[in-house]
Amino acid sequence: MEPGALLNSLLSQAPAVVALVGKRIYPLVAPQGTPRPYCCYQLINRGPEAGSSKTCQLGDVARVQLSLFADTYEQLAVLTSAFRTVLDYAEPEPGVSLEIDNQQDHHDPQAACLFRSLDYLVELP
Repeated sequence: MEPGALLNSLLSQAPAVVALVGKRIYPLVAPQGTPRPYCCYQLINRGPEAGSSKTCQLGDVARVQLSLFADTYEQLAVLTSAFRTVLDYAEPEPGVSLEIDNQQDHHDPQAACLFRSLDYLVELP
């Protein structure tokens, strides 16, 4: 199971998220000229869960980062609330769980927009 695709699937099926960004959820980078708001996601890392060994495999833990792009800070706050409502502590299937690990604000002066990164730990079987 690809962790980024899992988050994309959950978000694409959430009415509150779809109402805000439509289908504008992209892996790595949005197409040039994509209207804001939108979201990009990327896999930061993935490895065996602590305590795994050859004889006792506990699954993987992945870190997936979402970047939410908006024109205003207020819009960013609304996006964050909708995304976190769907993802925070979600258990979309047996043995799979999500946990928010970090949230950070950013500014891109070249793009003249604000963005916020949300890092999630995804436990996989």
